[in-house]
Amino acid sequence: MHTDQAPFIVVGGGLAGLTAAATLARDGHPVTVVEGAAHPGGRARSRHREGIDLNLGPHALYRAGGGLDVLRGLGVRPRGRLPRPDRAGVWADGGVVPALRHLRTGVRDRMRVARALGGLGRGAASAWAGRPVAEWLDDTTDDPAGRALLASVIRTATYSADTNLLDAGAATSQLRAAMHGVLYLHHGWSSLVDALAEVVRAGGGEILTGTPVEAIEHDDRGVDAVRLADGRTLRASGAVVAVNDPRRAASLLGGDAARRVAAAADDAIPVRMAHLDLALRPLPSPRFTAVLGIDDPIFVTVPSSVADIAPRGGAVVHVARYLRPGEEHADHRPLLEAVLDAHQPHWRDHVIDARYVPRSLVTGDHARPVTRGVLGRPGAGLAGVRGLALAGDWVGPTGMLADAAIVSGSVAAQRVAADMLDRVHGSALAS
Repeated sequence: MHTDQAPFIVVGGGLAGLTAAATLARDGHPVTVVEGAAHPGGRARSRHREGIDLNLGPHALYRAGGGLDVLRGLGVRPRGRLPRPDRAGVWADGGVVPALRHLRTGVRDRMRVARALGGLGRGAASAWAGRPVAEWLDDTTDDPAGRALLASVIRTATYSADTNLLDAGAATSQLRAAMHGVLYLHHGWSSLVDALAEVVRAGGGEILTGTPVEAIEHDDRGVDAVRLADGRTLRASGAVVAVNDPRRAASLLGGDAARRVAAAADDAIPVRMAHLDLALRPLPSPRFTAVLGIDDPIFVTVPSSVADIAPRGGAVVHVARYLRPGEEHADHRPLLEAVLDAHQPHWRDHVIDARYVPRSLVTGDHARPVTRGVLGRPGAGLAGVRGLALAGDWVGPTGMLADAAIVSGSVAAQRVAADMLDRVHGSALAS
């Protein structure tokens, strides 16, 4: 621990911020996480009631998305199980039927569709970068039912409902990662938040909650301090801005840095979803543990079917609708409840806990064709200030969703630490 060093300040206590702070603390740097909410975690936090761990919307950790390797490097070993694809269904024509039956009877071009579900090789995916998923679907098959099924699987993997706004290279790379499997985490995603927070604290770091940040004080030479909304000012050796909204990130900065980040924020198109999260006892029907929407952009999952997140007799169900831009102010609960009526008959008689979120912010920007997908996302150093870095699921060229948040948090931490060392060495040489 460098006891005479002002701490690095990480603004935001979600997965990106906690990963950045854990990386810095592990390497012996003093670090303080400043989180505006009452608890760290962001969308990764879980609610606990009667022994049931209720995540904020559906979540899965990709085994081959890049984030898991970063977590393991920090000593965090997420535990969970893979979902069972053999118990998947599809929502079509107002009802739920087995996914394999739908593929067998509803999809004419089954071989090409099944091959496409595995994603493209790296070279082919790179060739599709800069072109929308809609074009890839048309190129893959002329079977309308096949295209609808492929679009449904892509929505589930990327959370993006608009095939014209989503880059085909990024989407098919995500499909390829999905073929390696995803984990539904035991004890909910708060187990991941708690493990990262423990790494931060074990390294001497501090996590402040209920503490909104007002501004980061900096000039072209570096970061000096972070000003809090309660009037306090924290000295800083550097800062990582790890918030999921690029507009919020821009508002914390000044000068050219603010203008650079604001330009990226103005161009961003957020990804949102509406979801209904339920804790039930007992589960009315265990037949389908996941349901993909064919006619509607919906997804249902029962993570308690494989993950240890509910006691015997209890269950967790998430039903979600992926939103296109402009749909975030509509009330989607009637559709979600209609899907539940078909998937879990009489579910209202079994509710222990329920939460409806009408427009949850999933990620700060789509992986869009105009930016060649993830390859064109803003980098950690977009602000152009030494000792200042960005992190979040909208930052950096690696992965999507939680993987992007985790990987970018690690990259941002390494960047600000390297900038601080360069600054120290430069001052020593000047003297």
